[in-house]
Amino acid sequence: VEAFNSMASEVGKSRRRLERSTIELERKHVEVEGRRRYIETILERITTGVVSVDAVGVVTTMNSAAARLLSLDRAVVGQTARAIFSRPDLQPLGELVAGAGRPQAEPPAQEVAIARDGQEVHLAAVATALVGDGGAEGVVLVFDDVTPLIRAQKVAAWREVARRLAHEIKNPLTPIQLSAERMRRHFADAPA
Repeated sequence: VEAFNSMASEVGKSRRRLERSTIELERKHVEVEGRRRYIETILERITTGVVSVDAVGVVTTMNSAAARLLSLDRAVVGQTARAIFSRPDLQPLGELVAGAGRPQAEPPAQEVAIARDGQEVHLAAVATALVGDGGAEGVVLVFDDVTPLIRAQKVAAWREVARRLAHEIKNPLTPIQLSAERMRRHFADAPA
């Protein structure tokens, strides 16, 4: 009887521990789910394109900015990155994703030019390897449209060229103008 009571007590303790563990697990699940929704909301609201690729090369996420900047349908999620980035205009991004597994301290951002709707779009892109306890877990490709910045730099450069050109044209004209004024004053009193 004593052994049965002891066993029943142990079963009760185990049940209570199991219930506490279940409650804790449910709480953690709710917390993780909240974080997931938070991150998804942020990814959908930012203007930076984000594409994640898992360890076997399958695209697992693509935010709306990435789909817009790359002119892709979000239905490509689940396809291989190699197939998606094999399009001629997206090949530079595919090379970035493929090269992300190389060991580097900090992957450098690169400017990539792609053609979209007949116009050249400049993207500042960086591919970062996701490394976990078990090794490489995939790659995250992050890129932003810097075309307006490139255009502004070109306009500023052309303005500077025009300013210098105007200055160089004006330099020889100033002595000519002064000489013409001096000659006009000198010959103003002369009979015609």
